[in-house]
Amino acid sequence: MLLHHSERTKMSLGPPATWTPTLRVLVDLILASHLPMAILWGANLVLIYNDAYAPILVDEHPRILGRPAREREREALHISDSTVDRVLKGETVSFTDQLIRISHRGGTVDACFTFCYSPVRDETGRIAGLLATAVETMDREKAEAVLRESEERYRQLSEALPQIVWSSDAAGNVDFFNSRWFAYTGLRDEEGYSAGWERAIHPEDRARVLKLWGEARRSGKSCEIEYRLRRADGVYRWHLDRAVPVQDSRGQVVRWFGTFTDIDDRKHAEEALRESEERFRQFAENSSAVLWVLDVESMTLEYLSPSFQQVWGEPLDVVPRDFSHWIQSVHPNDRDDVVAALARVRQEGEVIVKEYRVIRPDGTVRWIQNTGFPILDEHGTVKRVAGIAQDVTRHNGSMVYVVDGDPVARRSRSLLFQGAGYQVKTFSSAEAFLEVAPVLVPGCVILDVKSPNMSGLILPRELKARRIGLPVVVIGEAQGDVSFGVQAMKAGAVDFLDVPHDARQLLDAVASALAGIRDIAERDQAAELAKARIAALSSREREVLERLLAGGTNKTIARGLDISPRTVEAHRARIMERLGAQSLPELVQIAMAAGLTQGMRPSSNEGER
Repeated sequence: MLLHHSERTKMSLGPPATWTPTLRVLVDLILASHLPMAILWGANLVLIYNDAYAPILVDEHPRILGRPAREREREALHISDSTVDRVLKGETVSFTDQLIRISHRGGTVDACFTFCYSPVRDETGRIAGLLATAVETMDREKAEAVLRESEERYRQLSEALPQIVWSSDAAGNVDFFNSRWFAYTGLRDEEGYSAGWERAIHPEDRARVLKLWGEARRSGKSCEIEYRLRRADGVYRWHLDRAVPVQDSRGQVVRWFGTFTDIDDRKHAEEALRESEERFRQFAENSSAVLWVLDVESMTLEYLSPSFQQVWGEPLDVVPRDFSHWIQSVHPNDRDDVVAALARVRQEGEVIVKEYRVIRPDGTVRWIQNTGFPILDEHGTVKRVAGIAQDVTRHNGSMVYVVDGDPVARRSRSLLFQGAGYQVKTFSSAEAFLEVAPVLVPGCVILDVKSPNMSGLILPRELKARRIGLPVVVIGEAQGDVSFGVQAMKAGAVDFLDVPHDARQLLDAVASALAGIRDIAERDQAAELAKARIAALSSREREVLERLLAGGTNKTIARGLDISPRTVEAHRARIMERLGAQSLPELVQIAMAAGLTQGMRPSSNEGER
């Protein structure tokens, strides 16, 4: 055979032992056929043909065997670029009674051929090449015999393919299925064609499928439809149904050919991905941490979570997404270290944790703890860098906001708090403070009021109404009127100091208020960390975790998820490792911090092992 003597083919496609099962089956079929047949295979459309096809190529044989089918090779094959494009998009194209010159007994003669070009799919259902079949039409009896042989070859080919193969007449009446259809559906030959096909479609999909199939027949165009087909045991699995028309020389559809490819695993994976993306979205939109994703090629931020506006102080909808803008927000003294850390993630695939300062547009400085990690492509190359940036300024509990209309008093108290080690920011009025309150670092507010009227206590009332967690210590001259302090506390203050008071009383009140902030911050940080770790679990790991928290054992979880207890144990160990838990009670505590155990019900098989 020609192929066996072609070192060029081996160079183009590799040794036959390395070929895909589909390619090996196709090559065996065409080499065994007396019908002229050729294959254009792979991204380069490498040409393989049998002995019967050689005369059609005339002087180009055997030069083009094993070569990519470029312009000269396509001319020898009598196939145009547009035809190749149509076939590789899923169409079957045929041309009848084409008069060409062929090699014959040392010379050339005229001959009439009908050429049929059809797509060839690999094991995954992806179009991997093109099959060319030629039928000589001068001798009708011979042509009919060849047609019968072609039909037999088609039947053999359909049985060798991993998909269900079908064909129908021009009206859409299915008259052929390969054996995979009957094995899958359990139908008998006499009931397995058009009526059987319609009955096998999921009731929820049937009307849509029949409508789209009708539209394809009326338009004469190829179509692809995803729907569920009933298996012999009653289980429905998702399939991709591809249908392509076969046209005569006048462009009229004379037959339809198609395949069913099982895509059930892909559909479930897509659904799991959608659920995972929805969990990520909910986590990102409700987290006080900033979640970000950086494309390393363009150095642009593909994603920033809503918390960016609160932490960085820039509106999310207008902030530039290029890295150069973001790096300018980093404190100059920290900038080189941040760039170097990011380079380690990009170039070496490291996971880094880095603390640095950012300067907001209003001039305030915040400390950020940023965890960055690589996202790899299928080749193991870092494609993106993602991370979680947490505002850790609040963790030192040292911010005090002084709100006082008297500049002398503002300066005096500012010096007092700075001398005690606090960071201080001053405001001349409650209105000025409330304008920026939603984006301020957590701290204690010192408010000096002259009277307990509505305008004097507007600041604690507004903070309480807006649910902004900044504790307020009110300073006022009660002159023995206890109701002053009562009204301040009702308005939302955490403490009230009468005038006069000494500096120690004021510092103690601030320390007490900030201690409460630190407690809340630590709880929030633990909850955010737990949520981030749980969000990073796979769908299967999350299912196992939820059943563990509900009291399930390895055996009961395995039965519920239709997997083995050994697999459950492996998932369980992976979950413990990823969540940083050393024991099941610790795992429950982490889940409680993330709010995951709400609504859980204990298993009835708690004692089973």
